[in-house]
Amino acid sequence: MIPIISLPAKIVKLLESNVSPAEIAAGVCLGMFLGFIPLNGPMAVFLVIFFLVVKLNRLSTVLTLPVFKLFYVLGVSRLTDALGGYLLIGAEYLTYFWRLVTNLPIIAYLDLNNTLVAGGMCLSIILCLPVYLVSVRAAALIKEKYADKIQNLKFVQWVKKIPVVSKVSQAIGKLRSQA
Repeated sequence: MIPIISLPAKIVKLLESNVSPAEIAAGVCLGMFLGFIPLNGPMAVFLVIFFLVVKLNRLSTVLTLPVFKLFYVLGVSRLTDALGGYLLIGAEYLTYFWRLVTNLPIIAYLDLNNTLVAGGMCLSIILCLPVYLVSVRAAALIKEKYADKIQNLKFVQWVKKIPVVSKVSQAIGKLRSQA
């Protein structure tokens, strides 16, 4: 599908789907976790496996990951590096904890001794609850207020006529009628 049409089609699919706001918010939180750590390490692989196993809205993860990665590139990486440096090096009271964690059999391979990974995970854990609550509320509001309005837009009607999108819409309609 043409990339310019792909994003609106995904948003239409997200609004039409029978997904709870909590699942959408969980996907947004996972997008934040993936966005605030480097994507070239074992922690990113672990989070991708988590993405595939846990029940959450994968589309919301895919749509929000670039947003959080943009924040990361624009300056959050400096914050995560400083936070990770403090946690791993500056906070001497955590020395025993890090010694224990980095010597555990499987967790030792997750690269938690990297300041960017440790800081990104800590920042994501701190922001997880506020981002989750805001995402649940936003998803509920968007579905409640704008779903019908978006369905009636001429652009959305045009996107639905594209063969791939129309097949997805028909499948969703069949699932709704069966439920």
